[in-house]
This record gives sequence, C-alpha cells and structure tokens, in this order.
Amino acid sequence: MTTIEATRTPAPARAWRIVRTTIWGVAACIALWAAAQGAWMVAVAAAACIGLALLPRGFTRLTGIAFPAGLTTGILVYGAAALLLGELAGFYVSYPWWDVVLHLIASAVLSVVGMALVLMATGGALPRSEVWVLAVLAFAFSMMVGAMWELMEFTIDALFDTMTQRSGLPDTMGDVAVNLVGGTVGAVAAHAQISRDSRWPLAGLLARFVELNPALYPLR
Repeated sequence: MTTIEATRTPAPARAWRIVRTTIWGVAACIALWAAAQGAWMVAVAAAACIGLALLPRGFTRLTGIAFPAGLTTGILVYGAAALLLGELAGFYVSYPWWDVVLHLIASAVLSVVGMALVLMATGGALPRSEVWVLAVLAFAFSMMVGAMWELMEFTIDALFDTMTQRSGLPDTMGDVAVNLVGGTVGAVAAHAQISRDSRWPLAGLLARFVELNPALYPLR
C-alpha cells in the first residue's frame, strides 16, 4: 500500500464532508439572498442559525474542548428547521407534527449530552454502580432543559403577549410528553454505547466526543 492510499479519506467520510459543506453553503446563500432581496427577517434568522451552529467552534477555541463536526452541522439544520421552516414558513401551523419531531430530536440529543457530562465525573470509566444510573441522570438532564425551555416560552408569552405556547397548557403538556419519549430514547442509546459500545443513532456523537477529548475522559 502506498502512502497516498494509506492516508486517503474513506469514501463515507468524504461523502459526509461533502454533505456538511453543502448544508453550510446553502445556509450562507439563503442569508445572502434574503439580505439582497430585503427580506431581513429571513436573513437575520438564517444568520442566527449559522451563528448558533458556530458557537461550539468558538467554545473549542476558548477551552480546547472539541465537538464532532456532525454536531455543529446538526445544530445548523435544527435551527433552520425551527426558525426558517417552523416559524417563518409556517410549518408549525401547517404541519402540527413538525414541532413533535423537533422536540423528539432535541430531547434525545440532550440525553446524549447529559451522558457526556456525567461521564466526566468518572473520567470516562464505567462507574461502580450500574450504567443505568448514568442513563437516568442523562435523562434527567434532558428533562430539566426541556422544562426550562417551556418556562422560557411561558415567560415570553406573558411579557410580550406572543403565542409561542399556541394552545397554552395542552401545548406545554404535549411538549413535555414528547420530551419524555425523546429523552428516553437518547438515554437508552447512550447507555448502549457506554455499556456495549453499540452505535445507535445519535450515540455515535457521544463516542466521537469522548474520542476527541481524552483530557476529559482519560480512563475511557
């Protein structure tokens, strides 16, 4: 095997890199096109999505903690789905299931994030207790963030007379129920990754984050 062949990027990795580059390019084009057309609401929303997705990179520069490339792109896609499509394009009204899907994804990812946080306490090593205890803590983190989000929506509606909680209590309870399902899925996926090295959807982010940050997980 030649040196070039040995260092060649695997085809799946190249394909994902192309996909990520395309997504970022499309987001930038939307922001520029909207600004050129004077559609400032769209332009600001697109720029906000890009800025939000770049936050992990800025955090990396400040702390040295690295994040998987797929996570930053996922944040960009999620922001576009929530702001550009959900709010501005009216998907939340036209497709009631749109909000459900976004809550499912967000709560599942937050459980994976929660598992990454609790693993720091053990340096990445398996705990003396059962791994499911970590999964419960990860799930609790996801539900906590979800509750804070609902509180924020209620506060915004109360202060500015908006309708982020479109049907009031039913909307809030529906969101909590969906968060419960998504958080459970994320916690189970994270548990499978930690205990059996299984690569469930989303759990690959956890494995990659641990791999990128050996200083945080020296015992893993």
